[in-house]
Amino acid sequence: MHAEKYGRELEVYREAKWLSRCMTQYPQVKRILSSPVVSASKKLDMLEKLFIRPLSEEFRRFIILVLEKKREESLQTICFMYQERYREEKQILQVELVTAAPVTEDTKARIIKKMEKLTHEHIRLITTIDTDILGGYVVYWDTYRWDASIASRMRQVRKRIRETMNNI
Repeated sequence: MHAEKYGRELEVYREAKWLSRCMTQYPQVKRILSSPVVSASKKLDMLEKLFIRPLSEEFRRFIILVLEKKREESLQTICFMYQERYREEKQILQVELVTAAPVTEDTKARIIKKMEKLTHEHIRLITTIDTDILGGYVVYWDTYRWDASIASRMRQVRKRIRETMNNI
């Protein structure tokens, strides 16, 4: 990676993350980028204005390349892929913790410690609140799902009751 050669991979990672998040939160950004009516220079100008700080030279050159090759519709996917590759190279595992209520920093730290021990990787913990799980937690990482939610337990009990009633 070009950014790695110059020790700028963290900065480019953050920029790719920010841009992909903007494109998710603001669909009009994607629409403008996909528009054949809007010139490449206006698209670049718009993207530069999305960022609080000036773009790194590496990320700016990347954006220009994407625009020149008319691959704007793939920009978000490319940013996601860069983030994934960066995390793989740095051995950072993204873990999502879903709870019914906010968790304390102490709880987050304990989960990170347990997950690092389990996976032997650095953990990037993302927390999400979903009241539908009623209580407990659900942890997602890689292709795994660890469901210790009350909603899941209730579904299991309901299933057992149905099975028992069907056998009577």
